[in-house]
Amino acid sequence: MVAAPARASSRRFHALNAAQCLMQTRPPLRKIIIDNVFWFMIALGLSIFVWVTATTQSDPIETWRMVERVPIRFTPDPGLLITNQNELTTTAQVQLRSPRSVRQIMSGEDVQVWADLTGLGPGEYTIPLSARVAPDRRATVINTSPSQVTVTLELEASQLKPVEALVNAEPAPVVRLDGIRLDTLQVLITGPASRVEQVAKAVLPLDLSNARSTFETDIRPIPVNLDGQTVTGINLSPSVIRVTVEISPRSDVRELRVLPDLIGQLPEGYVLSPNFDYEPTSIIVSGPSEVLTTLPDTILTTPIDLSGRRQDFVVDVTAQLPDPRLLILSGHTIRVSVGVTAPTSTRQFDRVPVEIIGLREGLSAQLLPQEVTVLVTGAQPLLTALTPDRVRVAVDLGALTAPGTYRVEPLASVDANGELSISVLPDEVDVQIGEIAESTPETERISG
Repeated sequence: MVAAPARASSRRFHALNAAQCLMQTRPPLRKIIIDNVFWFMIALGLSIFVWVTATTQSDPIETWRMVERVPIRFTPDPGLLITNQNELTTTAQVQLRSPRSVRQIMSGEDVQVWADLTGLGPGEYTIPLSARVAPDRRATVINTSPSQVTVTLELEASQLKPVEALVNAEPAPVVRLDGIRLDTLQVLITGPASRVEQVAKAVLPLDLSNARSTFETDIRPIPVNLDGQTVTGINLSPSVIRVTVEISPRSDVRELRVLPDLIGQLPEGYVLSPNFDYEPTSIIVSGPSEVLTTLPDTILTTPIDLSGRRQDFVVDVTAQLPDPRLLILSGHTIRVSVGVTAPTSTRQFDRVPVEIIGLREGLSAQLLPQEVTVLVTGAQPLLTALTPDRVRVAVDLGALTAPGTYRVEPLASVDANGELSISVLPDEVDVQIGEIAESTPETERISG
């Protein structure tokens, strides 16, 4: 009976000892988790590396410069203006880094470039440029060109200035300027304080030289200083002003059209050309109203005789007033340009001998051909009076100094008063230059 409990106790001891041995040989759970996480991170890193490598090879990263220039944004604080706009660089070139696929779809609208003027007061500043790319574009700005800009800031000012009409050209004497009415007598000048202070007034330039009756027009006011010089770089409100110019006719003056009085006949074969003009085409006369009302609309000049005229000419004449009580106010002298021409034709002169001039001493010359054809083009009357003996053709051999065969251009001339065009057929002749043999006593005895 005693042996049974002892065996049971022995079995529990061995079981407990076996459990302890088993626990000592099994790794802890924490170590298992750490080992698994470590290998998982290694596998994840390798997979990311493989993905990045594959993506880079198919869509490589590139550094490139945009062809399109990007506008630079300038936003000064309220109450300040940029006064060096004319000298200011308003666009920039941007260098980017991005995948090739992004580069292919990028445009200037995807990039913003600006100069930060926040908190700056009046003065001159050199501001670095900032740039950024739209969030949906996977690109990074590397740099901009230029990298900085110089900005001049000035306080903004506004002042009311008077408006005046400025008549640059008075109306014709036949009308009277009764008055000029403006829709507004003041304009608001806005801009940099230094320029606004220069403005003395705004003027409305008017040219009334062709005005004959009352009219309305819209004119842009021009800001000027005390010396009448234009002030630029400012804004005017309103920018356009309606102007009414009141003009009425005068009863003591009248405008008349003038017409040159051509008399006589041109020589036979000559006619008037389109080159006919005269200035002025109208005159202004004054006199009693009862005389002015009876005048025709057109009056003639003093006569211009065409007899014997064979070319263009200019002559000064005056208008013929039908009443001694009339007085010319403008257009005292009328300059008339008269064009005279004749129908042109061509006349042919055959077998005109070619003369030799300039041949050096000791040389002889033979021509082939010795006669040529001359074509003369000009006014028909000149050609009709032209005779063959007044047509000459020559070759100048002064430049030929050695024996040989040469081609020389013949020169033609015509003894006539008038403009003529001359051509020679053929336009070149052959010239054979030789030496003249010197005579000696022996040759003379043989020849005797």
